[in-house]
Amino acid sequence: MNLVLLSFSLPLIVLMYLMKARKWQTLLNCIDIRIPILRSLEIILIGTFYGALTPGRTGEVSRAFYLDSEKSRSIPTIIMDRIIDVICLMFLSVLAIAFFFNDRNLIYLMTFIMSLSVVGIVIITNEKAVTLFFRIFFKNKEHKENYIKTMREITENKRVLSKVFLLTLGYYLVNLVVYWIVIKSLSPALNNILTFSLPIIVVLGNFPISISGFGIREFVSVTIFNLLGENLAYGFSCPVILYFLTSLSPALFGFLLTLKKRY
Repeated sequence: MNLVLLSFSLPLIVLMYLMKARKWQTLLNCIDIRIPILRSLEIILIGTFYGALTPGRTGEVSRAFYLDSEKSRSIPTIIMDRIIDVICLMFLSVLAIAFFFNDRNLIYLMTFIMSLSVVGIVIITNEKAVTLFFRIFFKNKEHKENYIKTMREITENKRVLSKVFLLTLGYYLVNLVVYWIVIKSLSPALNNILTFSLPIIVVLGNFPISISGFGIREFVSVTIFNLLGENLAYGFSCPVILYFLTSLSPALFGFLLTLKKRY
């Protein structure tokens, strides 16, 4: 492995997390919750730690507990952050499959996952579905009203949604560069097209049936490497190294931040 080349990914990963912090800060600003970007970054890292411990990174909802605001107001910003993530990834995945990975099984699998994602997004943002959920699980009517009001404020602000989508797109484009560096650090001979498999790997890896996508992410990567006739060992190694760089290492920083006194 070319560690010198791999080291060039480190400043890009910092940039990725700054973009992620700015993205969430933008959503919070939309509902008049103001925090500095460095505080947003700290909480993002903490959320990454909890997300690494849970299927589908659902632990990232823990971010809300590090804000001095009503949880029913802040949680919708985290949910919307994830929704925009999913939409952006699905968009990039469709492009990747259309141009580079026209495999029938992959198309069927992505269609299934995307259908489930769309259904989930509709349920999460539908006021009737949300009302039913709160009626079953929560008795506090104010929480429901806060959630619905916050979701409405965000979804009606097209300027904020556009900005957040562009930040998300930028985040994943930088992530693509990081993945290319990972691939080339393992073997310069590997096909550059493999870089564009990243959105597919992330989408399927985030499907909440394993802790932090372990196993699924590697299986999808190996399948794509096999599709292009590449060494399957590299197909396993690439997502593992990327996960270590872009998720596990930041999660360790997040863990250290959880040891600090909340404020």
